[in-house]
Amino acid sequence: MEANFKTYTGTKTIKAMPMGKAEAEKVLGKSITPATAGMDGYLVEYPDGYRSWSPKHVFENAYRISETHVDRMKIELADLNERICKATRAISTFGALSEDERWQLKRQLEAMHNYADVLYDRIRCAVEPRSVVSSESPCCCSAGPKKGGE
Repeated sequence: MEANFKTYTGTKTIKAMPMGKAEAEKVLGKSITPATAGMDGYLVEYPDGYRSWSPKHVFENAYRISETHVDRMKIELADLNERICKATRAISTFGALSEDERWQLKRQLEAMHNYADVLYDRIRCAVEPRSVVSSESPCCCSAGPKKGGE
């Protein structure tokens, strides 16, 4: 049967709140198994209205808070950094890639690094307190040295 399994990757946006198992059982009106009594977790509501409960460690490995645009940019940057690491490891695996594939992947990595720099700057500008901006002083996002002395 193992041979029939395929790998799937999915994303979904859900609503959730921290809630212990005992309280979740009351809200859901059913017993939750195999979780142990008193276990920390989250009550989860899916877009179709279905509700379930998830143990804390399972939930936090699968979901990240995305209430604000800054939260969503942080998720995007973390995901992008993970892909950058994987691509960097792939380039370092000599013999696994042809020279043409390695060159194409290096081009992709350069674009990914540029994209990550832009996301990082957008996050920084969104969270840093802004000073009063006049026509003579540009905002924090349009002036100043870039990372790496650019």
